[in-house]
Amino acid sequence: MTGRLDMLGIGKSFFATRALDTVDFSCIAGEMHALVGLNGAGKSTLMKILGGVYQRDEGEIRIDGQAVEIAAPADAGRHGIAMIHQELSLIGELTVAGNIFLGKEIRHTGTPFLNKREMAAQVRAQLDRFGLKLDPNRPVRELNSGEKQIVEIIRALMSDAWLIVMDEPTSALSEEDKEMLFEFIRRMKAEGIAIIYISHHMPEIFGIAEQVTVMRDGVIVLSERIPDTTEDEVIKSMTGAELDQFVKPHKQITGKVVLSVDGLTSPGNYQDVTLDVHEGEIVVLTGLRGCGAPELAKAIFGLDAAYEGQVRYLDRVLKPGRGPAVAVREGMGLVTENRDKNGILPPLSVRDNIALPFLEKSVKGGLIDGARVDGIVAKAIRDTSTKTSSPDQEIRFLSGGNKQKICFSRWLDEDLKLLILLEPTRGIDVHAKADIYRIIEDLAERGVGILILSYEIDEVLMLGDRVLTLFEGRRVQEYAYPHFDKDRMLADMAGAGHAT
Repeated sequence: MTGRLDMLGIGKSFFATRALDTVDFSCIAGEMHALVGLNGAGKSTLMKILGGVYQRDEGEIRIDGQAVEIAAPADAGRHGIAMIHQELSLIGELTVAGNIFLGKEIRHTGTPFLNKREMAAQVRAQLDRFGLKLDPNRPVRELNSGEKQIVEIIRALMSDAWLIVMDEPTSALSEEDKEMLFEFIRRMKAEGIAIIYISHHMPEIFGIAEQVTVMRDGVIVLSERIPDTTEDEVIKSMTGAELDQFVKPHKQITGKVVLSVDGLTSPGNYQDVTLDVHEGEIVVLTGLRGCGAPELAKAIFGLDAAYEGQVRYLDRVLKPGRGPAVAVREGMGLVTENRDKNGILPPLSVRDNIALPFLEKSVKGGLIDGARVDGIVAKAIRDTSTKTSSPDQEIRFLSGGNKQKICFSRWLDEDLKLLILLEPTRGIDVHAKADIYRIIEDLAERGVGILILSYEIDEVLMLGDRVLTLFEGRRVQEYAYPHFDKDRMLADMAGAGHAT
C-alpha cells in the first residue's frame, strides 16, 4: 500500500508574484497533516499543484520515493490523490450511490441500463467499513451538510484514493456533524488513509492531527508534531506576531428599534418568530443547521414573500418579497453565507464588485461619476484592510478572507441602517476573522443595527449583545450580554430547551 508523499523544493510564481518559494511538505499513511496559514499564505497554491490544477515551476513530487508527474487532476486521481473542496460538488437530485458512481456507472451486462442494486451494494460495503449509517438510495438533497461531506469522501475512497486533501471541511457543519466527521477521520486513519487537512480552527487541529505545518508568504515557517507545539505558537507563526485579539467592548444599547419582527411564520422553515434589533445593537441568531435562521434573514431582506406575520423596519411595515433593490435603497444590507456563489461576481474586478450597490447614487448628469466611484472603492479597501494588488484585479484571485472583506465593504455606506450577516466568518483565517469582528463593532458603534446568523458558539458569545437560540424553526430563549450561558445555549440548540 502507498505510504508516503513528499513535495520537495516546490516553487511557483504568477508573473512577478512569488507564490511558493522552495516549499518542502510531506504526508504519511495513517496520519493527518494539518496545513494552516493566513488567507493568501500559499496553502491553496501548494494543494492545487498536488492536485494537478497548477504546474510547479521548480521542485518535484515523490510518492513512496518515486518521482511522479502530476500535470492534470486526472494524474492526481491515478496516483490515488483526491481533493475535497470547501464547496461540495454533489448533485442533489441523484442518490448517494448515484453521486458516488457518477461518470463510472455500473450497468447490467450487455444493456444500457444502470445496475442500481449493485452500485448501492458497493456503496453500502464502504459505509459499513467505516461504521456509517447512510442509505445509499437516499437523494443527496435530503442530507445534511455533514452527510454530504461524507458522501464526497466515500466517493474519493471508492476511486482508490490513499491520500485525501480536505479544504476547510467543517466550515459549513454543525457541532454534531463535526463530531461525525471527526469519528470518520479517525477510522480512515486507522485504515491507513493519509489526510491533508486545511483549517483555521485550532481546537480541531490539535484534537485530531498528528502534524501541523504553517505557511506564511509562500514559505514554511513552522512544521512540528502536535505534541511538540502549542496553539499560541501556531497562531504566532501564522501572523508573524502575537495575534491582536478582538475584545468585545462594553456598551449600553439605548438606540431606537430599527427592525421589529412579529410572529413571522413560513411552514417548514420557521414558526412564530419575534425579535427586535436596535440602533447600534448586535443580535445573533444561533442553532443547529436547519434551524430556519437563513430563511428568516432572507425573508427580512425581501428575498422571500412566502411568510405570515409582520416585518417593521424604521417604523414602516415592509411588503413581503419586495426584492433586494428596494431593501438596499431603504438602507438595508445583506452578506450571504456563500460568498463565491452569491456574494461576488468572479469575472469582475474588485472595483466593480465594491461599486455595485453605489452605482445608482453615483450618477451625475445621466452618467456614472467615475471619480466618486473610485473614491468609494479606495475608502472601502482601506477601511476593511483588504489585500489586493489593484482595484482592477479580478476578485476571483483574492483569498477567501479578502473576498469576504469585499462583501462587507459594499455596506460601509453612510446610509446603512441595518446589516444582515449570514455566517460572516465562514472559512476565513483567524487574522481576517478578527478584522471582520472589528468591522462589525465599528458599524454598531456608528449606530447600524446588526443581525447575525452564526453556528459557531464561541463567535456567538464574542459578538452578541443579545443572542436568540432557535430549534427547528422556533425561538427557544433570549440571552442578554453579559449574562450568557454557553451550556444552556448548546442545550437550546439541541432541543433540550423550551420554545418561547
